[in-house]
Amino acid sequence: MNSKCLRTALLGMVAVLTISLESAEARVFKVLHSFAGGSGDGANPYGGVAPDPSGNFYVATDAGGQINKGTLTFVSADGAAKVVHSFDNGDGENADGAPAITSGYVIGTTRYGGTYGCGTAYTYTISTGGYSNASFGCYGSPPNDLAFPFSGPTIDPYTASPIGTAPLGGQSNNGGWYYYDFQGGAIYPQFDFSGSDGAQPTGGMIRVEFTGGDIATYIAPLSGGSSNLGTVTVIDSSGSRVLHTFTGGSDGASPYGRLLYNNDFFLYGTTRNGGAGTNLGTVFRVDISGGNYAVLHVFQGICCGNSDGSFPVSALTPNPKDGLYYGVTTNGGGPSDDGTVFKIDPDTGVETVVHAFTGGKRDGAHPYGDLYINDEGQIFGTTFQGGKHNLGVVFRLKT
Repeated sequence: MNSKCLRTALLGMVAVLTISLESAEARVFKVLHSFAGGSGDGANPYGGVAPDPSGNFYVATDAGGQINKGTLTFVSADGAAKVVHSFDNGDGENADGAPAITSGYVIGTTRYGGTYGCGTAYTYTISTGGYSNASFGCYGSPPNDLAFPFSGPTIDPYTASPIGTAPLGGQSNNGGWYYYDFQGGAIYPQFDFSGSDGAQPTGGMIRVEFTGGDIATYIAPLSGGSSNLGTVTVIDSSGSRVLHTFTGGSDGASPYGRLLYNNDFFLYGTTRNGGAGTNLGTVFRVDISGGNYAVLHVFQGICCGNSDGSFPVSALTPNPKDGLYYGVTTNGGGPSDDGTVFKIDPDTGVETVVHAFTGGKRDGAHPYGDLYINDEGQIFGTTFQGGKHNLGVVFRLKT
């Protein structure tokens, strides 16, 4: 074989190897949809995906749509997308939280817009395409209402009502939690934080029923408490009680996401900051009745040769396939500092980066929203940036 033939053969081998590696990577990680913005698509999703029974998704976006105020977008299992509603100020703008699906309705929130400009809760009827909403009232207008919901609602397992948090409003303007009567078109605040028991809840909430029928609500607000760095707080029939006050340093600081309770008497969560030596965030757990607090992992970021994540803002999601908890970090993972999907063993605290985002056309960048994991262990989520147009993606990750 002459040198020219040898060179051609080697180039062919490299091409085959490259294609094989790309195919293997695609089998593990795949961008299902790259948001394009404009009037025909959404852009920049903060929240995660809401799965329907057929394996499709509804995604709310911060931007895109007819006047670039955000959308509710249907994304099919094969990645085809259709805007089902474009927000336009009066009916809401900047849909930053993931919606929830119940009984043929998609329920969500917008951070701004509505009658008073302080956000809305909305209902989209899947069968008819009908849309309706109710407005949050801001602090003092109407009196002591909640304002600016950032996370989307969840469906209360005990009442089947959409419930959620808002970071401002209430009697002390420290935010609180509400339920949304989507049939009647009204928002009902249920609890206001005072500051000493927490303030500015940006994540969602969980509800736990105890023997005797008392239902406790657990929230980790972003700030408040004795150090003003956030708390883990329980609200039940006797009032509110702080289970843990974050202090920064070797402790966590500024919890952003919803807590996780997996029937093992512990609450699990993340903090956006804090952690010994890094201040890049933590994974923590605390006994559901208080006490036994522990930092399970301190994120290391990409400084000094590390390839860990940094600044987690999502909740943890259990994976039924391996029993581990999965989450995202908005930064870290590699030289591009575009964020990660990570997993952590709740018993040992061993944390592993599952995917490091790199941006560009074939990957996402900067995930914020909670993950959805199906029964087969497939992970679905969104990123705020990255993709073909750098306006975010919906992705699938196989474990």
